[in-house]
Amino acid sequence: MTNKPVQIIYLNGPSSSGKTTLAKALQHAFEEPFLRIGIDKIIGWMPEKVNDWTGGEAPIGYSWRKSEDASGNPIQELQAGPYAQKIGKTFQEVVLTLAKMGHHIVIDDVSFGKQQLEEWRKTLKDFQVLWVGVNAPLSVLEQREKERGDRILGSARGQFHKVHVDTTYDLQIDTHQASLSENVEKIKSIALCPSNLIEPAAKQMKITLCKADKEDKDIIQGNIYKVVVDYAPTEADNAVVREGIVAFNENILGERDKAFSIFLKNDLGKIFGGIQAFLGTESIYIDVLWVKGNLQKQGYGTKLLDAAEQEAIKNGCVFSLVDTWDFQAEEFYLKNGYERIGEIKNYWLGHSKIFLRKNLS
Repeated sequence: MTNKPVQIIYLNGPSSSGKTTLAKALQHAFEEPFLRIGIDKIIGWMPEKVNDWTGGEAPIGYSWRKSEDASGNPIQELQAGPYAQKIGKTFQEVVLTLAKMGHHIVIDDVSFGKQQLEEWRKTLKDFQVLWVGVNAPLSVLEQREKERGDRILGSARGQFHKVHVDTTYDLQIDTHQASLSENVEKIKSIALCPSNLIEPAAKQMKITLCKADKEDKDIIQGNIYKVVVDYAPTEADNAVVREGIVAFNENILGERDKAFSIFLKNDLGKIFGGIQAFLGTESIYIDVLWVKGNLQKQGYGTKLLDAAEQEAIKNGCVFSLVDTWDFQAEEFYLKNGYERIGEIKNYWLGHSKIFLRKNLS
């Protein structure tokens, strides 16, 4: 295996979610070359006769099967015969070989749920991978599907309900709500850019507090969460959650100097994690907390959270508020003294949005 650090960016999303466009944009955005390899490219290597994309049968290759979703809407489900399954394994081995040769790679894929994504994780376990979930509203996917004209109608709906089930990612993006350039910047901000591929030793790490600058504020303003919370168990809890959301929106639209970021840096100033938060009158709202994959489960997330809470206490806050998906970071926050105070069930793809609070006083 080469000694040169390798960055892999894995994009997973349903048909017509914009993965290929995003992958090409990422290739352009990074200074060093990234190879782009996708499942469609691998399928293009197969003899055309073994696949049927028109709705007919293909016993050994890829084909579509008519079905219905839970609401009775017609969908097309992807079928993979034995040769197609072999090609899927070959896809992973090709990526692994390229990574071993020292290539930076952007992967454009459609993996269905946790099991298939875990196969990728095992294959690439020795490399630094940024796992990115790519999606868009179902209505948008179906409209794109019609406009493309090269996809069987119903495939986007069929994949929409299956691709992200029980999966976890380092980052999730919406290609409809955010522009292509915004999504590229999101990925670049938490990927180890080729020029920054430096493995940090724990003794080199330090936490630096810095206020959000103009560029931070512009990025934050472009990603306002529009959430109305009416699901807290008591009126008192409901009021606390609302106070945090109001403070968040006020910081976006008005007093943005109350927004701040804390970064996890090494002595060379390279960023390997961070937390972004907003100060209200009585509460702090934790917007984003992330740590690079190779530093996770080493206590850095807790250090970042503690630093943000201390900043909140210095500013007179008595509560810390955060929301997360039921498949993401709830356990982490519970371990750090937070308690669940609300839930929006089936908020996205059958998953619930969890609201948590910690008393700082």
